[in-house]
Amino acid sequence: MAFLISVLDVVLSSIFATLVLREWWRKRKPYQLLWGGALLIWAVAVFAEMVAAYQGMWSPFTYRVYYAFGALMVAAWLGAGSLFLVLPRRGAMAALAFVLLLSLAGGVLVFTWPIDPSGLTRTDVLGFVETKMFPFIPVRVLIVMANIFGTVAFVGSALYSVWLFSRRQMERERMVGVALIALGGIVAASAHSIGVLGGLALFRVSELMAISLIFAGYLVGSLPLRRKVSRKVAVA
Repeated sequence: MAFLISVLDVVLSSIFATLVLREWWRKRKPYQLLWGGALLIWAVAVFAEMVAAYQGMWSPFTYRVYYAFGALMVAAWLGAGSLFLVLPRRGAMAALAFVLLLSLAGGVLVFTWPIDPSGLTRTDVLGFVETKMFPFIPVRVLIVMANIFGTVAFVGSALYSVWLFSRRQMERERMVGVALIALGGIVAASAHSIGVLGGLALFRVSELMAISLIFAGYLVGSLPLRRKVSRKVAVA
């Protein structure tokens, strides 16, 4: 069951990434490029998780891939993209530089730090390795920094946008879409706690629910723009 849910997650996140990157190719908006890249990162991380579930164990390679892409980068890059929607360009670029530095430093450490393969055989109720394979300093502290930044930036930007839309009392569909995106970010941030309460399958479900809510929010929020394009095509 957990394996099948991970498969669905990989497929959905890959489709979502393709749609966002296609929009970036047409419009060249920075947030679209960063979101599309973050969604590809999400797909890679869940693919590593899926392989580990299929094999019934983590290998050093799948563990490093999941840790670097999933634990380190996903939230940070989604948050960096969101900041281009709410901050002046200079502030958003500074945040992007911070995320890039965290990702490079953390990625190098995760892929080069020596780990004991025997420690990968001891897993918790969620199917994740019980032993802390990397030290808090200098490796896991970067994970903590990236996730705090990413969650605050991603969810905070979405909630700020909801507040702006509610004040204007217009573009209700975009407001609903952004609210769904914020909810998806909250579910993603809470996935591990949800899994501890409900077990491995519920953890996988919460991951799938998070990407589904964000995807749904993106589609709903894009409806007004797609209608405008359709009207222009009809007039032409």
